[in-house]
Amino acid sequence: MKSLFLASCLAAALAGVAQGATIAYEGVPYTPGALNTKGPGGGFAAPWAADPGVVVVLGGLSSFLALPSTGNAVDGSFNFVAPLINTIAPTAGKEFWAAFLVRHSAPNDQTFMGLSPAGAVLGAIPSVAIGVQLSQYGIFVGGAFTPAPVLYTAPGSTDFLVAHFVAGGGTWIVSLFVNPSSFAVPKLVLNVAPVTYGTMVNQNQSGFQSDEFRLGDTAADIAAGAVPTHDTTWGRLKALYH
Repeated sequence: MKSLFLASCLAAALAGVAQGATIAYEGVPYTPGALNTKGPGGGFAAPWAADPGVVVVLGGLSSFLALPSTGNAVDGSFNFVAPLINTIAPTAGKEFWAAFLVRHSAPNDQTFMGLSPAGAVLGAIPSVAIGVQLSQYGIFVGGAFTPAPVLYTAPGSTDFLVAHFVAGGGTWIVSLFVNPSSFAVPKLVLNVAPVTYGTMVNQNQSGFQSDEFRLGDTAADIAAGAVPTHDTTWGRLKALYH
């Protein structure tokens, strides 16, 4: 059974590399001002619902590791959510990628890009998210934060955070990458509940800007050139389930 599961995961991964597609993309191409009611971006079913302090500001964020920025950026403070057109279910072998850019300046507390079931409302805690808390990168699961053993970049830096989700064994396997030049080795891996995602749930607290929110079937849908090989995908799955 273990071999069959690994084989199905590998087949899905290889199919994803060949047939990737963008699930959702928000490049924040809006005029400056309140984010609330702006949009929807590609792959989203409705405009953003946002707290009054969450605004669009001039100047998109960028990283040579990410795909090109196409708009402005989101500045804090606090929550913003938008529903996806298509839900993402944890069916066996399903995988997808999530990424965003975040600029930080001191002092700051936390920022994240998260996912929750369809119908999640403004202010809801995400089922799972990637981001920053108290100068540490990590993965949020509900109200809990697990930091990754990665040094924090200097104030004023823009970071490229990426998560790879693989469904298997009754969970989502979530791998976090921080400013990755490749996806050979994640900085942190957690198993999380097998939730069907239908809402993007984000937060910026004071001192953060976010941009280029992307969900895609493959690494090529969210990153510039840092695409894993077939052997890397197989090796990581084998290590997790051996």
